[in-house]
Amino acid sequence: MIVGALAAAIFLAVAGAGWFTVRELHEYSSKLVEDTLPGLVDTGLAGERMHDNRHTMHEMLFPHTAAERAQMIEQVKTNSTDALWQDYTASIFEPADRQNYQTAMLTRSNYLQGCNQFLDLVSAGKIDEATVLFNGDLSQRFQRYNAAAKNLFDYNMWQGIGRGKIILETATYAPWVIAGVCVLMFGFGLLLGLRLVLSGAKLNRRQPGP
Repeated sequence: MIVGALAAAIFLAVAGAGWFTVRELHEYSSKLVEDTLPGLVDTGLAGERMHDNRHTMHEMLFPHTAAERAQMIEQVKTNSTDALWQDYTASIFEPADRQNYQTAMLTRSNYLQGCNQFLDLVSAGKIDEATVLFNGDLSQRFQRYNAAAKNLFDYNMWQGIGRGKIILETATYAPWVIAGVCVLMFGFGLLLGLRLVLSGAKLNRRQPGP
């Protein structure tokens, strides 16, 4: 009965340690795949498009034909970040991430208003006014938008580092913990068995012969 209880205890201890390990690995691996990696991809690509569009808009201020400027305007509109920011919403699971996203979208909306005004000036051939806007108010709006987008990227980066560290530590130390539990339970069972054997031997020696 004692041996059976000991075997059950060993099984439950090992099973519990294994279940905890699998749960931790699954939880943080899922967050890494469903949250962190998509967030990094979306913010990274969005940042790249933001700077590409800003460079194209800067090129509009130099001497070009109306057709060339129209082509660059179309290029900026086609290279939109709308889909990327929409995709990002699917990887938001935490309040801090949502708050950062809302801040980024607010600065983006403000920046896009300035962009539309800039493109209207370029389309109308008012390059001097467009230059003043680009170097002044629009530049400030872009800096705020860029900082908010970078904050989102950094948030996902640090989340990924933290989750990856937990996964690595769990995968590294969990087998040792499970092995330690097994060794401790085995040692306890061995000592208990030896005690029972010695107790039985002493009892036999004390019993009178026939």
